[in-house]
Amino acid sequence: MNNVNRSIVTWGVSLAGLMLSVALASAQSATPSPQATTPRAVQAQAPAAPAASSQPEMTTATYQDWLMRCASPAGKPKVCEIAQTIQMEGQNGPVAVLAIGKVEADDPLRLTIQLASGVWLPAGVKLQYNEKSPPVELEFKRCLQGCFAEVELDKALEQGLRTATGPGSITFESGARQPVTLQISFKGLPAALDASLKAR
Repeated sequence: MNNVNRSIVTWGVSLAGLMLSVALASAQSATPSPQATTPRAVQAQAPAAPAASSQPEMTTATYQDWLMRCASPAGKPKVCEIAQTIQMEGQNGPVAVLAIGKVEADDPLRLTIQLASGVWLPAGVKLQYNEKSPPVELEFKRCLQGCFAEVELDKALEQGLRTATGPGSITFESGARQPVTLQISFKGLPAALDASLKAR
């Protein structure tokens, strides 16, 4: 298994979960993308330019190994998601980002995993959250600034993630068809997910 670090960071739009990116698309179309904030920042500072009023308000909170991020686009409901960033030792940028959230209040929760471009798309991504359950298979949906695999969280899968006690893993194939396994943590996930759903 690869030696990885799980870092709690605030990410820019290019590394945010797909749900949040889609929800903010209309609000950002007339203004530059917001800059990444510092870890544990309570609220991003709006620029002094006249167009600042159209910038969505950003808030973040840390729950052990998970980060909750919420955005309030002008005239639109608040959108929240939780995320975990995985970094390889010796590398500056993240190698994977996991995000859980929904765009609309009535939408189902979705788990999105973003990986760097160049992965072997037909293999998808397999998420293992305990030793007794079969891995959850995520299908790649699109590649933008990275490739996104996602799956809808039904009640059984949501409960499985909430009650996971040990480390889990995600497995995918590199462009050279070599298997890659990264360790993930579920510490703080229940509290972060509850907070994200209440914050809407």
